[in-house]
Amino acid sequence: MEPKLTIDEKKKIKRSTILNAAIKLYSENGFAETKVAEIAKEAGVSFGTVFTYFDSKEALYESVFLEPLEEIKTYFIEIEKHFKGEPLEVVKEMIDCHVQLFSMRNEYLRIIQQVLARPDRFPKLFNELNDFVNGFIVSIHPVIEAGQRLGYFYEEPTSLIAKSYLSILNGMRLTFVDESTSMMWKEITRQALRLFGPITNKG
Repeated sequence: MEPKLTIDEKKKIKRSTILNAAIKLYSENGFAETKVAEIAKEAGVSFGTVFTYFDSKEALYESVFLEPLEEIKTYFIEIEKHFKGEPLEVVKEMIDCHVQLFSMRNEYLRIIQQVLARPDRFPKLFNELNDFVNGFIVSIHPVIEAGQRLGYFYEEPTSLIAKSYLSILNGMRLTFVDESTSMMWKEITRQALRLFGPITNKG
């Protein structure tokens, strides 16, 4: 017999259900065109229940954007904590991890595109995204620099390499509709690696 869920566990599940429904509908229709009533229907809850967990439509959209960003942030901001070895190996493992993460988050990437397209409409979220990008640049900088000294990577500014890499990650899931299990993602990892190098036969 399965243990009964606590009230807090039930609330957590319901909140997550609403959030996932919102991600789906916001990604398909955008902020302005998505009605809270539609999110409630998609989640299988009442209209009022949505506002039990989120103060407003805007607050729900912020949660839709910020919570997944927080989940993936550690794999971008704490590079050397998650990926070990020589610079080339670190970058290879990092790319494999990032491509896997992004290949399963096409809906979320469409929401990122909405924020990028309207920084005036979503200044707080745009700034969060900008901080995320800058945090990744700072985190990857010593890895790229070490790889350049060893002759693994191109002698390009580290910020240019990092931004180009983020661009291919963001664009790939919007360009390709293949399932996350498709072998095509292996091809993407190779293309992403070419943004760094390698420029020698090392590794």
